Amino acid sequence: MPDETTIEAVRQSCAGIPTGSPLLAESFYAHLFEMRPELRSMFAADLGPQERRMADALLQVVRHLDRPDELSDYLRQLGAQHQRKLGVEPEHYPHIGRALVRAVRDISPTWSTSTSSSWVTVYEWITAVMVAGAEEGAEPQRSGVGRVTHGTGGTHREPPRP
Repeated sequence: MPDETTIEAVRQSCAGIPTGSPLLAESFYAHLFEMRPELRSMFAADLGPQERRMADALLQVVRHLDRPDELSDYLRQLGAQHQRKLGVEPEHYPHIGRALVRAVRDISPTWSTSTSSSWVTVYEWITAVMVAGAEEGAEPQRSGVGRVTHGTGGTHREPPRP
């Protein structure tokens, strides 16, 4: 888990990003697809909804970094969901991390070398938890994890909000 100084640096780098802003996600996906164009096929043609979900989830994670137990549960479920729905594999995470750091750099007025190091530390922790969740998600579903909804697309397990 990142220390308090690292968490504060990450939070400061996102302080000016309003909830619902597409700037971070647009920059993230531009960098990701520039590095790994073949990953574009994992997503719908209209990235708008995915961009909003990604930006909102990331800002939620940043806000709750000081609550690692709650955040770990959420990230594990998110990792399992990304693996199941999008086909995200462990080898994708280094590219995702680089794209994320570049995206935050693009939009953060407080960016510095130490901010970059803080983001790398936080992202490595996030990745470890999400990959563990994806591995757990590959096992048969356990009861009591998340919220189950039923709809026209079948049963869906949603992660709790931190």
